[in-house]
Amino acid sequence: MPASEALHEKFQRNLVFRITVRLASGPDALEGVLTNIHGIGARVGGIDQPGPSEAETLFDLDVFAVDDAQMDQVRAALADLDGCEVLAAIDLAMETHRGGACEVRSRTPIESNTDLRIVYTPGVARVCKAIEADPSLARQYTNIPNRVAIATNGTAILGLGDIGPVAGLPVMEGKAAIFWEFVGLSADPVLFDTHDADEFIHVMERIACGYGAVQIEDVAAPECFKITRELDERLDMPVLHDDQHGTATIVLAGLYSALAKVGRDIKDVRCAISGAGAGGTAVADLLLTAGMADVALCDSRGIVSRDRDDLNDEKRALAERTNKDNLSGTLTDAMAGRDLLIGLSKPGIVSGQMVQGMAADPIVLALANPVSEIRRDDALAAGASIYADGRMMNNALAYPGIFRGAMDAQATRITLEMLMAAAHALADCVTEGNLMPEMMDPNTHQAVVAAVAAAAKQ
Repeated sequence: MPASEALHEKFQRNLVFRITVRLASGPDALEGVLTNIHGIGARVGGIDQPGPSEAETLFDLDVFAVDDAQMDQVRAALADLDGCEVLAAIDLAMETHRGGACEVRSRTPIESNTDLRIVYTPGVARVCKAIEADPSLARQYTNIPNRVAIATNGTAILGLGDIGPVAGLPVMEGKAAIFWEFVGLSADPVLFDTHDADEFIHVMERIACGYGAVQIEDVAAPECFKITRELDERLDMPVLHDDQHGTATIVLAGLYSALAKVGRDIKDVRCAISGAGAGGTAVADLLLTAGMADVALCDSRGIVSRDRDDLNDEKRALAERTNKDNLSGTLTDAMAGRDLLIGLSKPGIVSGQMVQGMAADPIVLALANPVSEIRRDDALAAGASIYADGRMMNNALAYPGIFRGAMDAQATRITLEMLMAAAHALADCVTEGNLMPEMMDPNTHQAVVAAVAAAAKQ
């Protein structure tokens, strides 16, 4: 794990700033700087020295903070420190996204007029005519087999909610960067300025011919269900909704890993899920397909059961395939006696007492972001045998390899069997003492690629 990511995990601070300070008395004053920062509750990661002068020394400090208010405290404390001058404080997230997190570049250098004539006109006309005569040649002579549309209307952005497609664009650009970095796929953010599911479907269907796959991203429920289902049926290419299928794959991978550690079988596990939206629905379906004994889901009004008369169409269908005993009641009732809790809902809604009411040595995956349903210390103190939060279980472990594997196999859709294959591959990559594999290890993503491609070809 790279140092910055390890520090993110260790310190559990969301913001990273690079602060440049000038210390009049040189390195001897650095201890006081660190003491002041740590005293506020922030943490220092990397320390670099751009270059000293005769009477003063400059240092770049990577400071991890919980929020902007804590960073303001850090700046104020350093400003009041004798012999310390704050020269700059750069928000690394904002700076990284300045100008966008991704861009399109030519794969072929254009260094002469001859290069230009080959890449563009008149040479390109030969390629166009060949594809016109045989459309299948587009897979050889265009980037379609390596091109993913990241389609969003910005109605459910990263826990921020309905902030719109343009405000959500940095997220899509970040995902495009992830696609390229981990599996070499070119991904284009495609923004839909509409809340109308039918309009979204119609437009995406018309432009899909330029892509090899579609990732539906950060679209709110229940519209996301219809959009994903309709596009999956209409398009002759893989369509995946990351909030549903990416989340489900990661949860199943984490569960396979956890069960291996405690020596249990998925067919003996009974699960409660907090959250019956896009993620909870897809997780339930994949867990049941993988052989789990039973799954009960809770929304904001309680357990999703066949007796409720306030369910929309998606939840009525969900009630028919989950909750074998047709339980009713609250999340506490759903968790009672269960072996596994999966949180895909809201911060702080699970207490230690609720965990104590579960079966012995339960597994708790509290995945609400940025704050979990229950804190790690509280869950473990209440008897949880294994705990994970959303920081440990990142969808980016799964979706790049799922798309690459499906597209390499020329699959026309992504199946539950392919998702299960990805989950098994991820669990097999886990090293001793960890629950999930290393994100930055290329072997992690290549294992998913190979597993999904093999499942697609069966």
